[in-house]
Formats: sequence, structure tokens, C-alpha cells
Amino acid sequence: MNNSRAVIIIENRDALRVAAASARISTQQGTALEIFDRSQGDEKDLKLLNKVLSSGHKSVIEHQTFSVAFNDVSVLVEQFVIEARLASYTVKSRRYVDFTQAGYVVPEGMTEAQRAVFERAMAARFEDYQRLMALVPKEDARFVLPYCLRSNFFMTVNARELIALVCAMLKGRGRGFAEIEALGRQLKDQLDRLYPGVVDAELSRPGEYAPLSLPTDIHDPAEGVGGAELLSAPKDDLGLLRSAMEFSGRLPAGDCRSLVLDARPRELELLQYVFRVRNISLACLTHFARHRIQSSVIPPVVTALAGGSHVVPTTVRDNPEALAIYRKAFEKQAEAAREAVAAGISPENLSYFAMSGHQLDILLAMNARELIHFMKLRTCSRAQWEIQGVAGSMLALLKAHTPSLFGLYGPSCRFGPCPEGRMSCGKPHDRI
Repeated sequence: MNNSRAVIIIENRDALRVAAASARISTQQGTALEIFDRSQGDEKDLKLLNKVLSSGHKSVIEHQTFSVAFNDVSVLVEQFVIEARLASYTVKSRRYVDFTQAGYVVPEGMTEAQRAVFERAMAARFEDYQRLMALVPKEDARFVLPYCLRSNFFMTVNARELIALVCAMLKGRGRGFAEIEALGRQLKDQLDRLYPGVVDAELSRPGEYAPLSLPTDIHDPAEGVGGAELLSAPKDDLGLLRSAMEFSGRLPAGDCRSLVLDARPRELELLQYVFRVRNISLACLTHFARHRIQSSVIPPVVTALAGGSHVVPTTVRDNPEALAIYRKAFEKQAEAAREAVAAGISPENLSYFAMSGHQLDILLAMNARELIHFMKLRTCSRAQWEIQGVAGSMLALLKAHTPSLFGLYGPSCRFGPCPEGRMSCGKPHDRI
């Protein structure tokens, strides 16, 4: 039933020459092209790279890029991987694609009794999903899908970030999750063929990851109410912004409108805002994690399962038949999780019982420039309804804090023509 694979599908074989040339350029005479011509992508270059990398100069290997296909992995793996922010991802959407026949990953290391509980519960959740599909939209039926659901996605990443991801899979926060470790070994084997010894050298470096605290006490299901809290903001963000604009001299100091509309509003990056986002579903978490210019603290997935809190879509609430199926799904999943715990399942494997609708809290920090991008996408009427609501709450808090700046923020149509084309809602906001 398991076919989790991570395969490097595109690699730039000439990139070894670029990486080796970059290792030479800071210490050798000659132009960039002359130094590149000296690099042949051979054993000599590889030896040089190993020497430079062992000295801690890792930026040289960022010139090597890979595209990786994650094939039939669990959504648990998907969430783990997309938290690596220096990469690009394209994921099969559970808003638009029917996952009835997608199947699920069975984690290794379970006893027969644990596996029987697991497979019975997951088969039931897929049946619930199929029944809900006839009653509510796909994007709302998906909340009953478990985190063992098979996912498929692409990632393009430089070698330095990929090696860091492999290390996290093998000795970091992925350690103990058999599927994540197995995928880490697959990627390591492929990297070893191109850069022998480089991953091993990184794995041998000192430094420990704090152990994860994974709960196993499963609370009763309960509907959670989402929201946002602004934890930290500059006391005088307009004063700081004015100083930055005076320093750069690009625009009149204090002209927020011109700065927000500017193609390169670097001054806004000096303003940092920290939020606690409460009770967002695991499905919604994916939307947050994919915004890479941010700092976030995300609890382990099993935390959402243990807490019992879950989202209830309006379409489900308005349909008595769908609501009965939906509520029973979360109740039965909690019962199955407790049964698995009683049978001795590991906390790591218990994580796969989490459902897409289970909720948790996250902490995140964004600067004012990234918040423009975030709000353009997430306050748009085309955004998924849950993240649209959270983004609206975040924007309301920012407007209350600094109305002259954040009163300018909003969906893309505030800044120009709607980018959604035929999918546009046809009701553009007023331009700023």
C-alpha cells in the first residue's frame, strides 16, 4: 500500500563547474569567465568543494539546483517539507481535485492490532469524504481527510537547502517518523552519487535538535473558533518608516501611498509584526506555511489531533445530513486514536490519525512588505474561505494599529486590474 518516494527528476550536471568556480573566485586572479573555464566538473573540483564546505562556506553549493518529485507521500510529509522556505513548491490541490481514490500511507512499525485500528479508521474517513462530496463542495469535504492521505507535489531547491532538509529528516525533527526518514535516505542516496561525502559531512557536524514533545492524550472533539491576535508591533512604526524613507531619499518621507504602490518598497521590510493565529485547520496551515518570507512557529501535527478542536464549514453546518456525517467522523477518529494509544502506538504514528479539519495555533512574523503580498492573495474573494477570514482579522488588527498605512492594504484589485481573469468575482474594491 505504501509507495512514498522522493525522486530528483531534474539536476543541472554543469552546476558542479559553477559551484567550483565560485569556490575559487574569492581567492584567485582572473575574471568570472576565466575562472569558470578552469572548472571542469571533475574529481579535482569535487575535492575543492568538499574542502570549502568543510570550512563552513556553504553558499558555493547554492548554485546547484534540483527539482524533486514527492510521489504518493503522506500529507504529513508534505507539511514537513514545505516548512523548508528556501524552495519552490507546487502541490496537488485538495480544494479542486477529487481524492476519493487517492489512498493513504500506512506508517511502518505498527503491530497487527495497531494496524487493524488504523486501517479501519482510515477506510471509514474516506467513506465519509465520499459521502460528503455528494452534499458539500470538495474544499469542505476535504476536512475529514486524514493526514495519511497520499499527496503528490514538486519542489525546486538549491543543494544547500536540500542538504539541510535531508539532515532534518534523518537527525532532526523528522527523526522517529519512519516515512520521513525513509524519504531522507532516498534523497541522501541520490545526492551521494553527485556529491559524495557532502551530506555525511553535514550530518556529522555537532549540534542537537531539541526533542519533540508529542502528546498522546486525545481530547473530545469540539468546534473551534478561529481568530488572530497581534502580539508585537513597532511602537512608532510610522516614525521608523519616515526615518527609513528620509534615509533612502527615493520618495517623500511619510508618503505611505506612494511607498505601498512602489515596485520595490524596501523600507517596509523594517517593520515587523508578530501574530498568534488561533484555531486554524491543518488544511489552512498549508496556505500559511507556503508564504516563505516569514518566520513561523508551528506545533507538531499530532497536537491538533490531541486537542480535538476542529473547523466546521458553513456549507456543512447548513446541511443537517452533512453535519451529522461530519461530526460523527471527528468523534469516530478520536475513538480510534484512543484505541490505537491503548494498543501502544507511537506518538509519531499517531500523527497520521490527524484530520485536515483539526485545528491548532501558530505564531508567525511578517514584515510590512510581505504583508502586502499576503493580503493581496488572502483577502481576495477567490481565496479559500478560512484563510480569507483569518487574513481579514489580521488586517483589521493592523488597521487599528496604524490606519494610515494598513488602510491601504487589501486584495490585488486595490492595486490594479484583477489578476484572476475569468475567475474574477466581478466586484473590485476601490483603488488606493
